[in-house]
Amino acid sequence: MSDETELDPHNIFIKDPDEWMQYVYKQVNVLVEDGSEYTGWVYTIDPVSECIVLMTFNDNKTKMDIINGSSVSSISIMDEDTELHVKAKLNAMFRPKETSLLTEEELESLKKRLKLWLIKNRLPVQLTGNKDEILSISDALFIEPPYGADNCRSTNEIILGRIQGLIKNMPADHEDW
Repeated sequence: MSDETELDPHNIFIKDPDEWMQYVYKQVNVLVEDGSEYTGWVYTIDPVSECIVLMTFNDNKTKMDIINGSSVSSISIMDEDTELHVKAKLNAMFRPKETSLLTEEELESLKKRLKLWLIKNRLPVQLTGNKDEILSISDALFIEPPYGADNCRSTNEIILGRIQGLIKNMPADHEDW
């Protein structure tokens, strides 16, 4: 096969994720190829399509722009959310309500209770995530706050179904055992 017929690898295999993460939860100005400019707070950037989700807050209105990554000419940071007010506001918009209504202590209690239940059922549970907020079972299944059956992620449907069933059948008083 000649060099001319080989395809260049997609940017997801070349670009460091930290390059994208530097913009998340920051106010940016995005210039696109047609000369248009967008200003807003970055909620997320899809690493495959490189689309940018920008949120703008004006008075009591919230606007979302999704900018096609292939049309972006440049991105510049205008402001950083040093007080984390914007991060909390964005997360409250896009996360389930039950998570945002629970205190840190309540979430910690739910995590501890579920972890004990999984260990009692002889499952290898580890804490993962930036703040050890995710329960992981052999890197095959992940349980995120608020630690219910609907908060499980796995690519293996059999494992997912069994762990969800186990969580649904967890007795309310199992900590006393």
